Amino acid sequence: MKLDSIQPRTLRYRNHYKIYLFILSILSLLLSTYWWFKFSVDGHQVIFESYRWEMIFSIFYFSAFAFFYFFWVRPKMKKSIQVFSDSLMIHDGRNKEEVKFEDIESINLVCWSIFYLKTKKGVKHYFHSGYERVDYIWEGLHLARADLFSPTLYEDFRVKLVQYDHHQKRKDWFFKHKMVDVFNWAILPFMFLSLAFMFQSKNVIIHHQGIYFFRLFMYSMLILVSTAFFYSLVLKKFVFDKKVKSQMKETEVKVRDLEFEGMILHRSKIFQFITATFALAILVKMDVNLYSVTKVREDLAHFNLKKGHTVLIDNRYNCVGCKYQILDGDYVVFGRGTIGQVLAKEGDMVGEVSHDKKGRMIASENLQEVPRGHVALRAANGKDIVFVKIQELIGKIQN
Repeated sequence: MKLDSIQPRTLRYRNHYKIYLFILSILSLLLSTYWWFKFSVDGHQVIFESYRWEMIFSIFYFSAFAFFYFFWVRPKMKKSIQVFSDSLMIHDGRNKEEVKFEDIESINLVCWSIFYLKTKKGVKHYFHSGYERVDYIWEGLHLARADLFSPTLYEDFRVKLVQYDHHQKRKDWFFKHKMVDVFNWAILPFMFLSLAFMFQSKNVIIHHQGIYFFRLFMYSMLILVSTAFFYSLVLKKFVFDKKVKSQMKETEVKVRDLEFEGMILHRSKIFQFITATFALAILVKMDVNLYSVTKVREDLAHFNLKKGHTVLIDNRYNCVGCKYQILDGDYVVFGRGTIGQVLAKEGDMVGEVSHDKKGRMIASENLQEVPRGHVALRAANGKDIVFVKIQELIGKIQN
């Protein structure tokens, strides 16, 4: 695409939006993996009956992601804007459109850095800090059509656009400090997974290591992304924005102080490392990753559980003779999300007990010894007894 060469600056869409797409793609992959696991374990019928709202939210996420890519980012990545003294030239792939300043009827602010121009024909053109140096458009409009602005509106929003522009440019520095970033996004998660396994495996028997490490990884990424977003927001609001406002008020200079920003960002990443380490340590200390939730597939009157009810599972209680051992009478989840009640452990004798017509118990002739490495569980119907391998235990239902 050949651009007009009258003006030295072409405002393009920022490349770091591709990073956003990459992160959203990773989340989509993880979400798809989760649903693949749920469908393989619970089956289609159970998923559609018991996880209806979860499926709706997931479909909404995938739809929003597709809309964001096809109708927002993808078209914008082809766009660029040139600011002339009397007009804007909007390039969209091979097409270009000229917007004369004299044809503009009004300027309206939406929120944050978003504003739009409305022409006398009723056509609206939206702009925001997703474009590099969008403040050029704002200043070009003011020079050509000062009648569209009040002095306060022009100056306040101009400062805000510069602040957002600098904030967006700092995102390109996200991995500038390589040593600290390696510690934050590689060494810290690895240490977290390793140390969590080392400490928790001393007290808890981990039957499903794949799921165990998947949960740890998800928690580590969630905490790292949350802390990075928190410090980015705090620095923008309380450090960088104030500096830009003061700088433009005194000198009208919009140039970034790269040395100052680099120093502040470097220190903030060190604080992020400390904060994330503290949060991950609390997570391991409280065994948060060893809890999960599930939904009851069908009405279990004998266990007083109704279909669709969400229950909390303590995944530490999945063994016998250990620190968090299951006890007789506990309600446990095993296999593919089946619920049962503990009756006996390995070596104990169990048998079905029936009643005569008068309600008197009749001694069972079907006595069996619980095999080694198994537990005896009462089935959901309250009558049948099943022997389940200890390795198939998922955890105990919390009351």
